[in-house]
Amino acid sequence: MKHLFHLTALLLLSQSLFAQTSNQKEEAAIRELVQTMADAWSEGNGEKFASVFANEHDYVVWNGYYFKGFNPQGNAAAHQGLFESVYKNTDHYATLDKIRFIREDIALIHVLAAVAGKGEGRPANPEVLWTGLLEKKDGKWKIISFHNLDLEIFQDDRTRQNAPMPPEAMYASWYAEAGR
Repeated sequence: MKHLFHLTALLLLSQSLFAQTSNQKEEAAIRELVQTMADAWSEGNGEKFASVFANEHDYVVWNGYYFKGFNPQGNAAAHQGLFESVYKNTDHYATLDKIRFIREDIALIHVLAAVAGKGEGRPANPEVLWTGLLEKKDGKWKIISFHNLDLEIFQDDRTRQNAPMPPEAMYASWYAEAGR
């Protein structure tokens, strides 16, 4: 009986270690996806930016525009247009704040982000919070739904004063990332 208990404990421990290693691998892949988006923006590369999105995905822009059933080609063209105009010569900074695995093939992420002129460095505060629903298919994580939210708290003193807690507490990972 004692051997059965030890064997069961060993099996449970090995499953736990395997799950942790697996999650670390998946988290690393998701971090790489977020970094690919930031790098693509800074490079002004619409195709690379759109490469992290599924063949069919939904995209909600900071001002509420809703692109339902978007495809990577449309996404790439839209972003390339932005990179060649409004966001020409800008760098994108992204901090992955949270990953929550809904299932082993579905993850929800929250990312704090900001854009600055080339060479200006990382802004003091995040400008947007984006949420992505990711699906893993054929061994690759892709965004199936994306929502980009403008962070008004950093743009309006009254909003900031009425915040339920200091922004540095709400968006702590942004400031931690800046200190690295």
